[in-house]
Amino acid sequence: MILKRVLERMVRRVDSATGNNLLLALLNRQLKELGEMTSILIDSKNKSIAIEIELKGEDKPISVRINGYEIESDGDRSLVQIGDISFSREWMDVIAKKFLVKEKLSIPLSSDLLGQIL
Repeated sequence: MILKRVLERMVRRVDSATGNNLLLALLNRQLKELGEMTSILIDSKNKSIAIEIELKGEDKPISVRINGYEIESDGDRSLVQIGDISFSREWMDVIAKKFLVKEKLSIPLSSDLLGQIL
């Protein structure tokens, strides 16, 4: 909880590139048993996100592209609704389109702070 507050204060004072790196670090804490997100590029004007992730058991990084997202508040967390998503692996792409599109994903940052990053 204290780390989260410190991160939120830091993100408010930094530029978008640093905000992206802080978001990357925060998301990697959530994904550590699956692998590591190596990059995240956010285009807030067009509401798109490009992600590269190295998943355990995969020999090559996986690319993820999100087009169109919405952020809403959920207490001290945020809910992110994905408009469209695509993966560089066909089977992941099918699963994502079936189960992630239009779903709300919980992110452990306030919507005001996440809105500044995204």
